[in-house]
Amino acid sequence: MAVQWPLLIFSVLLGASSGVLVFLGIGEIRGTFKKVRFPLALIALVLLAVGGCASALHLGHIDRALYILGNVGSGLSKELFAVGFTGLMTLIYVILSRKDYPTPTKVFGILAALGGLVLPLVAGASYMMPARPAWDSFTLPLMYLGTGLGMGFVLAAAFVFAKGDEADEKLALKLAGIGIVCSVAVMLIYVVWIAVAPYPDATRSIARLAGGDLAVAFWLGVVVVGIGCPIALTVLARQSFAAKPGEDADAVGGVDASGAATAAPAAAAKLSTVNALWTSLACLVVGNVVLRIIMYAVATSVEQLIY
Repeated sequence: MAVQWPLLIFSVLLGASSGVLVFLGIGEIRGTFKKVRFPLALIALVLLAVGGCASALHLGHIDRALYILGNVGSGLSKELFAVGFTGLMTLIYVILSRKDYPTPTKVFGILAALGGLVLPLVAGASYMMPARPAWDSFTLPLMYLGTGLGMGFVLAAAFVFAKGDEADEKLALKLAGIGIVCSVAVMLIYVVWIAVAPYPDATRSIARLAGGDLAVAFWLGVVVVGIGCPIALTVLARQSFAAKPGEDADAVGGVDASGAATAAPAAAAKLSTVNALWTSLACLVVGNVVLRIIMYAVATSVEQLIY
C-alpha cells in the first residue's frame, strides 16, 4: 500500500500533541509545570491543528468532511469528534492557563489530558480492518498512543529544562523516561504483531523487516534511531542531571553554594541534559515516521491476494 503522507504526518503530530497534553495533565494533578503550561499547551494546540490540516488534505476536498460527520458510527467520524473535543479542551486550557484561574485551569487541563489519551487510540482504531491483517489488531492503537507519549513527554521535558522551574526538572526527566519506555514497548509489540498476524504472506511478513526490502528502514530507522538512540540519550540525560552540582557546599569542595564555582558545572550539566532530550525527540520522530512507512508497506489486503 502506498504511504499516505497526510495521514502519516497527522498521526505523528497528534501523537506528540497528545503526549504533551498528558504530561501537562499529570502536572496539573501534581501541581507542577505551572511556569511552562501555557507555552506547552499552545504547542500542543498548534501540533494538533497542523496535523488536522494535514489530515484534511487526504480528503482532497475539505467539504468531504461533512460526509464523514454523516456516518457517526465510522472510525473516521469518531476520530474527527475526538480531535474536536481534544482541540476545544486544549484551547480553553490555553486561555485559562494564561490568566491562571487555579480550579478551572486544573479541570480543563485534566480534560485535555484525557482527550490526549483517547485521541491516539481512536485514530489508531480507525485503521483496524480484517481485510488488512497487519492493521487488524489492538497493537496498532497502542502503538499510536505509546509513541505519542514518548514524543510528547520528551518534548515537554526538554521544554521544562529550557524554560521551566528547576524544582520541576526531576519529575519532567522521570516522565521523559516513562515516555521512552512506552514508545519502545509499543514499537516492539507492533512488530511482533506483524510477525504473528493471521493469513501470513510474504508481503506482510517479518522477513521483509529482518532481511528483505524493508530491512534497512527497520534496522536503521526503527531499531537504531527510533529505539536505541532515545534509550541511550535518555540515560545520558539522567546522568547529566545527576552530575549537576547541588546546593550543598560539599558538592563543590566547600565552596559557597552561591559562588561562581558552582555556576559553570551546573550550567554545563543542564545544557547537556537539554541537548540529550532534544536529540532524543528528533530520533523518536524519525523512528515514528519510518515505522509508519513500514506500517503502510505491510498493509497488503487479503482481498487483493484472493482476486
